[in-house]
Amino acid sequence: MKNIAGHVGVAIAGLLSFALTVAVVAAIEHYTGFNLFTLSFWLILPAGALITGAAAAAGFYYASLLFHTRPTWFMLVEVVVLAAAAMLAIYYVEYLTYALEDGTLVASLISFPEYMQIYLTSMEMSIGRSMTSTGQAVGDFGYVLAAIQFVGFILGGIFVWLMLRNQPVHEKCGRYLRNLVKRDQQFSAQEDFTKAYDNLFAQPVDTPAFGDWLRWSPRPKGQAATQGVIQTTSTLKGCPHCGDQQVHQVVSVVNNKGEWKEVPQLARAVRIPEGIDLRPAFRAV
Repeated sequence: MKNIAGHVGVAIAGLLSFALTVAVVAAIEHYTGFNLFTLSFWLILPAGALITGAAAAAGFYYASLLFHTRPTWFMLVEVVVLAAAAMLAIYYVEYLTYALEDGTLVASLISFPEYMQIYLTSMEMSIGRSMTSTGQAVGDFGYVLAAIQFVGFILGGIFVWLMLRNQPVHEKCGRYLRNLVKRDQQFSAQEDFTKAYDNLFAQPVDTPAFGDWLRWSPRPKGQAATQGVIQTTSTLKGCPHCGDQQVHQVVSVVNNKGEWKEVPQLARAVRIPEGIDLRPAFRAV
C-alpha cells in the first residue's frame, strides 16, 4: 500500500510540475513575446526545449526522492508522455489566449491545427547574442524546427529520469541516501593527492588516522584554482531509515581553461560498517 501511495504521489507531483511549466512558459511568451522552449544553438541543439522538458518532469524527480519511490519503466513512460505533451500544451494555451489588435481571440476564428500551420511556417529565426530576427519566414522548415524541439522536450524528460535512476539507494532498505556532510580537499601536487587517496580507506574508518587523512588538505583554502590543482570532494550519505552510511568521493582537476573537470575513473563509493557514525570525523577541524 505504501508503494502504491508513493507512486500516486509521484504521479500527482509530475502533473503539477507539468501544469506549472506550461503556465510559466505560456505566460512569458504572452507578456514578452519570447517563447523559451524555441531557444536553440546552431539550429540543431534545442536548449530551451531540453530545459522546459526537464522542468515539466521535475515533479517526478523531487517527489520520488521525497517518497523514496524508485524509477520504473512505467515512470519513464509517464515522464516522456508529459514532457512531450508539455510542448503541445504550451502551444494550445497560446492559441487560446492569443488575441488580435481589436481584442478578437484567434481561437474564435481558426482551429488549432490551422493556427499551428500558420505559426510554424510564418515564424522568423533570430540569430546572434542579441537575438536579431532574420526578417524572413522559415516556411516549411518550421516543421523541422518543431520536430527538433519535440525531441528536445522528450530528451529533457528522459534526462530527469536518468538522474533519478543514478541516485544512490540503500540496497537493504530501498531508501534514497541523504547527504549528511561534505568535505573538500585540495592538492597542488599529484603526489599529495595520491597519498591521501590511497591511504584514506587503508585505515579503519573508526580510527583517528582515517579522520586525519580525510581532513588533510595541504593546499590552503581561498587560493585561486590553477591548472593541475586536484580536488577531492567527499560526501557522507546516510539511509534515513536504518542510519547506515556511505562515503562517496568525486575527484576533479583544473584544466588549461581554468575549469574544474571531474575524473570519473577515480569516483568511488564505500559502504561504512553498520553502527559507525562518521559525522564527527567529517566535521572535526
